[in-house]
Amino acid sequence: MSDLSKPLYSLTVGEYIDLSKQVFSNEAEKLINNYHKNPAHNNSVSDIIFIDEVKEITGYKESTIYSKVCRFEMPVISKRRPLTFSRKDIVNWLKDGKPSVIDKEANDYLRRT
Repeated sequence: MSDLSKPLYSLTVGEYIDLSKQVFSNEAEKLINNYHKNPAHNNSVSDIIFIDEVKEITGYKESTIYSKVCRFEMPVISKRRPLTFSRKDIVNWLKDGKPSVIDKEANDYLRRT
């Protein structure tokens, strides 16, 4: 497709498919080049995790995690389904000896007042 002044509505189906492939290829190449130029994004791990990853980190069963969340014993971002956790909060919770979340929040509140 060498005629760039040709209006889009006058393209044949084959010309349109070729043009779409070319545009897609160019955009994909840009994304790949940006990905390789910026290695900081290559190893980034999302802080938002779900119950399967929490099971791997803690070694708890799914039912145990649900009960700990209901009793405010485990930090959670969202109690709706699917449960949403912060990887950083879970790791810190394990490092701190698994303190009750409600006790920590109460202590934080009392310190602020």
